[in-house]
Amino acid sequence: MFLRSSLSWTLWLGAAALGGSAFAQLAPAAFTGAINSPTADVLSPGTVSAAWNNSNPEKPRVYPGVGGFGSVNLGFGVLPGLELAGRLAYDGDLYCSMYVISPPCQGALRDLSASAKYQLPLRLGWDTRLAFGAVDIGGAATNFRSYYGVATASVGAFDFSLGYGRGGRAYSSLDGVFGSGQVFLNQHWQALAEYDSHELRAGLRYARPLSESLALEVSASRKLSSRTDQQAWQAGLGLTYSFDKSALGEGTRRLAAAAPAQAAPQTAPKTPPLAPMPLAQPKTPPAAVPAPPLSVTPPAPEMAATQAQRAEQLASRLQSAGFTSVWVGFDNARRWVVQAEPLTWRKNRLDALGVALGVWQKMAQSDEQLHLVLSYLQDPVLTVQTNATCLAKFADGGWWCDGQAALKLNSGLAGRSPEPVWLVTPAQARDRWHPQLEIAPVLHQRVGTELGLFDASVGMSLRWELGLSRGALWQGEVTVPLANSPNFGADGAFGGDRIRSRVESSTLSLQMELAPRLWAQGSVGYVMHSDYGGQMDLAWLSPQGTLRLSGLAGYYQGTDTSGGTFERIRHPLALGSARWSVIDGRWYWEAQAGQFYNQDRGLRLASHHWFGDNRLTFYYRNTEASSPIVMPRTKFAGFEISMPIGSRAATVVGPATLRGADQWVYGIATKVGGTDNYVTSGYGMVPVIQHGLLNDTLDYDRAGQADMLANLYRVRAMLREMAGKP
Repeated sequence: MFLRSSLSWTLWLGAAALGGSAFAQLAPAAFTGAINSPTADVLSPGTVSAAWNNSNPEKPRVYPGVGGFGSVNLGFGVLPGLELAGRLAYDGDLYCSMYVISPPCQGALRDLSASAKYQLPLRLGWDTRLAFGAVDIGGAATNFRSYYGVATASVGAFDFSLGYGRGGRAYSSLDGVFGSGQVFLNQHWQALAEYDSHELRAGLRYARPLSESLALEVSASRKLSSRTDQQAWQAGLGLTYSFDKSALGEGTRRLAAAAPAQAAPQTAPKTPPLAPMPLAQPKTPPAAVPAPPLSVTPPAPEMAATQAQRAEQLASRLQSAGFTSVWVGFDNARRWVVQAEPLTWRKNRLDALGVALGVWQKMAQSDEQLHLVLSYLQDPVLTVQTNATCLAKFADGGWWCDGQAALKLNSGLAGRSPEPVWLVTPAQARDRWHPQLEIAPVLHQRVGTELGLFDASVGMSLRWELGLSRGALWQGEVTVPLANSPNFGADGAFGGDRIRSRVESSTLSLQMELAPRLWAQGSVGYVMHSDYGGQMDLAWLSPQGTLRLSGLAGYYQGTDTSGGTFERIRHPLALGSARWSVIDGRWYWEAQAGQFYNQDRGLRLASHHWFGDNRLTFYYRNTEASSPIVMPRTKFAGFEISMPIGSRAATVVGPATLRGADQWVYGIATKVGGTDNYVTSGYGMVPVIQHGLLNDTLDYDRAGQADMLANLYRVRAMLREMAGKP
């Protein structure tokens, strides 16, 4: 506990002194820097930067005039001070097969690699920052590996960097002393000069915000010396996007280090009370919230009529606001007891909570209390207790009320079902079916292979959900292809994995809470278009939700039609996993081990980073089958970006709702520690039940009490938004 607390304070207090560069374009070697050499600056947490460069400064071009030459980079600000980036370098024909000897492929390079940089949480004189990093630490081959340390100081409008690198190859660009100088000419233009341990180079960079979340960077430079075959003219184009909209207004230099005309481009100021406050939240006691009293004292007839009208009015307003299975009543202490299921608010449970509280707040009298239950498939998943006075204080920015938390939260069962209270609104809505439709893009891809630089099959999917009864759900997915690259054609090397017009999945699920914070879900059906069977999922949360333990056991079978053998393929699987919150609501570690879908055994380690509703995951996977000849031990490393698509709320279309994907995932993986770059798939697969226990009941692993408390600013934002509506 001490380690976890100390780490949280160190990282998040250090964030005040660390930031992302306003001129955050990635160098060709996949780090933020001057031109080809690194600086000590890093991307801000929650920031992603993509860049294209027309050069690989470590190597000369092998096939001038054939195909392309350069690199595409993608970098992430993962934690305060920590930057991770991936690089796809290429040279020559981008789509000829390198396995063909005659005629030879005029492609010299298609390399996928990863890099990392860490800035120390300290500042020295002249606003000096210190960082160290590594280039090309992943991938099947290591063409560009090097290690470096660098210091960057700011004096007025000038930045100076000095560092030392050690390369693993004779042509490594960072192999000795390097340095750079930069001057901010105005809020958009920057002049640069550097020595990258081999060549002298000078250039210009231009940066401009396109929105409060997005910035554009353009650069050009010219080599001034001729010690290597490095390309003379070099150009770059980059985009930096911030999941935290205020991050683009931050700088790696302290604000006092530059005059206003030379400062980094600033975005519009944000309202301070709506910013996340991960260290200032009240901790609700872990004890379960008590259920409403079971004794029923009938009210006076006049009061009963008034309360019944108010209950009917609140139920109607909640349904209009996007809730179903609405149940409203009062206990014998005149406390409101409300249960409602978010129908249109599926992307974030705290948004739904803010809407429900906002609806009640407009009807509540000054001395009234509320016991609110949010449900999923009519089972309680979140309970909140508050009163009108405390809710008003919370909406105004306060966290405490009368010496207690203004909002008392508890995940899971809300004690007993609130059926015994009196003045229940009509419950017909609880039994109605509400079909829910979800649309999302589909992308199957291969990146940086000997068959092509980037191959893809693109399509769209339509997913459906239909709650059948309490805890029961029917769901599935239909896909439609839109476009394929040649290698994903019917006769292409990856044709078997192309998107097709078909039903990809159709499953029936039943879930229940076995005990407080312990859930089970059983699912049967087609988890993939040709594989049918079933699985059982279990999940348990610790009282505060810091630890989540889960297990999966299942059996599927399908038919492999490759080669016309129609062989029966069996997929027994048994997996266990543990997730630990390093920083509540922000950073999780997860370990998963056992037998995966294709009978390969091993482990998967992951680091999950949340920025609002967006999740960035880095993972390492190491598995092998019981028959090493079929699936020898293979290691992979990769990343995934998971983000919602479309508006926060679904659109009501007749009896159904339509929304963009709650979470759409894009990722890239590469083998590590190998000697080849052969396309290898099927390792570490886990069957996905799109909706149910893990993604909805546990709100994409955000249902822990501590995680919700760390993100209560979402509830406040929705309360303020609801207050402005009639």
